[in-house]
Amino acid sequence: MSQSDALQQATERLDAATDQLESFLHDIFAGAGGSASIAQLREQVRFLSEERDRLLSDLDAERSRVRRLKAANEEVSGRLDTVMITLKGLSPAVPG
Repeated sequence: MSQSDALQQATERLDAATDQLESFLHDIFAGAGGSASIAQLREQVRFLSEERDRLLSDLDAERSRVRRLKAANEEVSGRLDTVMITLKGLSPAVPG
């Protein structure tokens, strides 16, 4: 999964959780569906906290992946530079 795909999925999950909370709060304040209890509010907060924690974990994993990819890229670039220098040193000088 690419970084942009993971970020897109995390954004979609956050949007869905926000929409759910917005709908829930609308029902509470509009009086539709009866009155909300403290237990319902706590459950909603718990759900959103868990979702936030999952999103933070996903973000940390993606950041770690980016760091690993950058390190691998630097290592490969360094090795390629070394190979190019070695090959130039091995090739006979061609008169111009």
